[in-house]
Amino acid sequence: MIEKIIKKNGTVEDFSPAKVNGWSEWAAKTLGGLVDWSSVVIDAVNKCPKTCTSIELQTGLIESCLNRKTWEYNKMAGRLYAALIYREVHPNGIPTIKELHTTLVNVGLMIKLNYADSEYDEIEKFIDHKRDLKYPHFQLNQIRFKYSLRNKVAKKEYESAQFVFMRMAMALAENEKADRLIHIKKWYDHFSFGRINAPTPNYVNLGTALNGFASCCLYSTDDTAASLAAGDHIAYMMTCSSAGIGSHINTRSIGDPVRGGMIQHQGKLPYYRALVGAIGANLQNGRGGAATVHYTAYDPEIEVIQKLRHPMTPEQKRIAGCHYSFGSNKMFARKVARNEDYAPFSYRTQPELYKLQYAEDQSLFDAAYTEYERNATFKKNAREIALSALTQAYETGVHYVHFTDTMNQHTPFNDTIFSSNLCQEIAIPTKAFESVEQLYKAPEANDETPPEIGLCSLAGVIVSNMESDEQWADAAYYSLKMIDVCIHKSEYTFPQLAYTAKARMSAGVGIIGLAHLMAKKGYRYDDQEGRNFVNTIAETHYWHLLNASLRLGKELGNAPWIHKTKWPSGWLPLDTYEKKVDSLTDVVSTRDWEGLRKEIIANKGIRNSVLCAHMPGESSTQAAGTTNSLYPIRELYIMKTNDSQVNHWAAPDGTKLKSKYQSAWDISTTDMIKIYGIVQKWTDQAISADLFVKLVGDSKVSSSQMIQDYLDMIKYGMKTRYYVNSLTSKGVDLETGESAVEVVETKQEVCESCSL
Repeated sequence: MIEKIIKKNGTVEDFSPAKVNGWSEWAAKTLGGLVDWSSVVIDAVNKCPKTCTSIELQTGLIESCLNRKTWEYNKMAGRLYAALIYREVHPNGIPTIKELHTTLVNVGLMIKLNYADSEYDEIEKFIDHKRDLKYPHFQLNQIRFKYSLRNKVAKKEYESAQFVFMRMAMALAENEKADRLIHIKKWYDHFSFGRINAPTPNYVNLGTALNGFASCCLYSTDDTAASLAAGDHIAYMMTCSSAGIGSHINTRSIGDPVRGGMIQHQGKLPYYRALVGAIGANLQNGRGGAATVHYTAYDPEIEVIQKLRHPMTPEQKRIAGCHYSFGSNKMFARKVARNEDYAPFSYRTQPELYKLQYAEDQSLFDAAYTEYERNATFKKNAREIALSALTQAYETGVHYVHFTDTMNQHTPFNDTIFSSNLCQEIAIPTKAFESVEQLYKAPEANDETPPEIGLCSLAGVIVSNMESDEQWADAAYYSLKMIDVCIHKSEYTFPQLAYTAKARMSAGVGIIGLAHLMAKKGYRYDDQEGRNFVNTIAETHYWHLLNASLRLGKELGNAPWIHKTKWPSGWLPLDTYEKKVDSLTDVVSTRDWEGLRKEIIANKGIRNSVLCAHMPGESSTQAAGTTNSLYPIRELYIMKTNDSQVNHWAAPDGTKLKSKYQSAWDISTTDMIKIYGIVQKWTDQAISADLFVKLVGDSKVSSSQMIQDYLDMIKYGMKTRYYVNSLTSKGVDLETGESAVEVVETKQEVCESCSL
């Protein structure tokens, strides 16, 4: 039992049970009868030494709450933690915004924002620190240690949560010419009430001297030494900028002639190794960068590429520093379904056929391929190749899938899309650079076909916190407006990148918190009512994004390269989605899409080339206090770890909605594919589409199920598939073939930016 308490000022006083009871009762008062505060006190007091500090006691109460592993106790811990943060971060009392910003400028963590003292006085009326008391512990902890400005060397902290949200809002509105105080309040409220989910770069860079805000980077190369060198340089420099990399390395295959046959080409593997060196040379938050290499079923080296991360591949032949994404199209899928052979081809010998893999009109590829196959002697079994790629997802964890035809059909872009990004949710054009030098030469103002690095800026709308259609519309507008500001604020690594990013204005605003919303409304991921509901949510989301971009186009002008898209002719996702997905729902739209189409045509387009992408949301959804992206929850309570901390994540309203939440492990891959197909209908980019598999005892995923999942992804119009997460009670040791005994949940690796 505690006898003495050492106060913050060093004085010692007798322990007062009444005081600690008062703290705990206050922390529990908003949670009804779902927490027992007295038991929290007893546990904490019993674990503390006879003489302890007041901070040790406060921390003990928080740990006692967290050990109970429910949402409600996490909320109780949050209230206690908020008070502790104020005590530790603001020992002399909570400063004003102006006072804090002055301090942060003086210590070099912020730049001076262009606001008069009178404006600071008005903005001070907006901030409400009491909102911290409504956040769960994991939300406050994520903001504190991941996103708040601090001197990490001196371990000096400055910002609590509301200051972080206000810093972002003020930085975003700084250059507004009218109503900027209104914009500040709008952004601040959307952030602090959990309606807009900002990406990691915005949290840590807005208001500072660091102006890197782009989330996702992807590039292509051509089959020349100079172009391949430019690709390595892009990967190196963009990793330095904290971007994850999506790579499409286009070069000839092993054994192909070089210089008229004087040299035999070494194939793609040396270039993959060079990419690993480029992304691993610099650290991102304590670890190396990450890249996903995109290859296709038609690559003659496919069997080697597929096994580059496999633990059974000899170490000297393994290239484990990359993730890989297997590309295919409907022609290949038909071969898989019929268990037929097919004919791979090299870019060196069939350059036009190679390009037609990515054509919007796949009849052109089908005709050219059929003619090529007639005389081809080098063939492989399509089903075996597909199974090899699909099996890698289970055995290595980082082998993904993309569909080259659907990516170029269900899109507003006219230019070719060769790949996705690291996390597989971005689908935008790239064009190879001819040399490293070209990266540093700004294009001519009238250059319509410069080389292009694909760049996309992200945000999320937290659908579980939307209280009205009007609020959703406003959140969509301010999400796109945030992206707009950040595209123009960004300092770009290459002049070419600045030019094309501002010309495209590509945005990817995803849905966040779907699992919480589904639980609140009582819907499931695997029945008709649930699918209907997801369709309505995805449609509503895109409706508001499209109206917001139209509004921004009228206010600020359309994207300079909007003519390089189908928007001026009135394109809508309804024009190009896979119609088989309609068999999954029976809900009738009430939105006036044809009326909106007419408005877009009249305006000659919109502000953004693309609007929507669904990212993993692993990092910043913790700072938003909600569930990840489109995914169902895995458990009601999860210990989430990164390089520096452990976060006790809890499913929102977990006790109250325990019977309503549906575990990802109980949803079949077939049902998740149907959900993603429905969402893809209303998505102009792609989805970080995870699948979930529970393997109990000696059960395994059959090859027929893998093939069926693959064919279903094509059937329902998915563009990409990200992780296959496995929960096993008897994992398989790939070295010995024997069963392991531990429970394993696949850990997701995401880049700092794409994690949102």
